[in-house]
Amino acid sequence: MEISITGRNITVSDELKKFIEDKISKIARFDNEIHSIDVILSKESRAEKVEIIAHSKNNSYITKSHSSVFEKTIFRALDNIKTQILKSKKKY
Repeated sequence: MEISITGRNITVSDELKKFIEDKISKIARFDNEIHSIDVILSKESRAEKVEIIAHSKNNSYITKSHSSVFEKTIFRALDNIKTQILKSKKKY
C-alpha cells in the first residue's frame, strides 16, 4: 500500500510522518483492496486540518477533519474512513 503525505502551509516532521504511517497502515485490515492513500495536512490560523483519500479497487473513501492538534485530527479522520469502509462492505 502506497501512502502519500502532503503538507500545505506546513512542513511535515519525520515524527509526524511516522505517526501517520503507523496509524494509516491499520486501515488495510478493514479493506484489503486499498492500494493507495493520500494524506493532506494543512494549517489555517488555529485549525489544523487533515484530509484522507483512500483508493480501493471498488471505491474511493474521502474524509476531512479539523481540530487544534494534528494527532487528534488524524484519529477523527481514521474513524470516519473506517465507518465508510464498513458501510460499503455491508452494501455488498
